[in-house]
Amino acid sequence: MRTLWIKSIDEVFKNALQPIRDATDLRENMQNAVVSFKELCGLAPVANLIQCIVAVSSRLVKSDNTTLVVVNLNDQYPTMELQGIVPEVLKKIITAYEMMINMIKILTENADTVYEKIVQCQKAAMEFHENLQSIGAKEGLKERKLQKAVESFTWNITILKGQADLLKYAKNEALENLKQIHDAAVSCGLNKPIPANVESSKP
Repeated sequence: MRTLWIKSIDEVFKNALQPIRDATDLRENMQNAVVSFKELCGLAPVANLIQCIVAVSSRLVKSDNTTLVVVNLNDQYPTMELQGIVPEVLKKIITAYEMMINMIKILTENADTVYEKIVQCQKAAMEFHENLQSIGAKEGLKERKLQKAVESFTWNITILKGQADLLKYAKNEALENLKQIHDAAVSCGLNKPIPANVESSKP
């Protein structure tokens, strides 16, 4: 955030610093966890999670067709459950998967609150927009500094909008990741069977 040297407006932008940090952390933590999981699956960062689950699924099924790991799809955030002793390499993949799911969960559950805080700061700042020149003049800013303040204001608003949009996009990406995991687990036969009593209780 750039400083305008107009105290009332600078205070508003200052309030946005923490939500922006939070938004960046949420996004980067998820992205880093996803990339780590992809790398352990032996795939490039551009691969999608369906490709990852498919790639790793062959290692999760033993020669007698029993699975070493099942994916529990009963929760919103699918967990991997061990069905026996797994090799160390697989343990690393499962740990990376758990970390990824955790970061997806944290982002999904916190994105809306952080997004709202950023948008509120943007709205609060925009209330000064029309009278920016006169407010700056009252604060004693001369022409050049006043022009600089206007430029800084525009810059800050652009940053806020950009950060809000990035966070919104990241949440959609997180939800898409969950969908891909779900679909891949089902198509690879890794999904945990639903207990008979649960199945029979469905209408």
